[in-house]
Amino acid sequence: MNIKEFATRVNCSPDTLRFYEKMGMIVPKRTTTGNYRQYTVTDLTTYRIIHSLKRAGLSLEEIYKVLKLRDAKVSAIHCADTLRFITGKHAQFADDQGFYAKLTKLTAKMTQALSKSTLSHNELATMIEQIGELDDQVV
Repeated sequence: MNIKEFATRVNCSPDTLRFYEKMGMIVPKRTTTGNYRQYTVTDLTTYRIIHSLKRAGLSLEEIYKVLKLRDAKVSAIHCADTLRFITGKHAQFADDQGFYAKLTKLTAKMTQALSKSTLSHNELATMIEQIGELDDQVV
């Protein structure tokens, strides 16, 4: 696939793909005539990894590290570094999951309250303020 076809298939802009290429995250093959980018199934797999990890909240630098793990040789130091990174992300994901569970519960409560015409301004303001109390990382 050329860049336009690939961008359409994954629903992103060609500029995004060029940016990922510049970062070394997706490096499509080049045609011998015209030096055009040719995206493969492997590139599609890589894009899906990037998209999923972005959705999970990882930075592009962290995603780059994860992608490099696929090609790295296994060593004791490499395994220790990888384990430390994955353990940290696992803890973050667990914390985020708890946050989103609380947020889901609160927004359901807000939706139910807003559907009633008897909701007062103070009640709504209190529920909105409760959103700020969900994140225990902010003092």
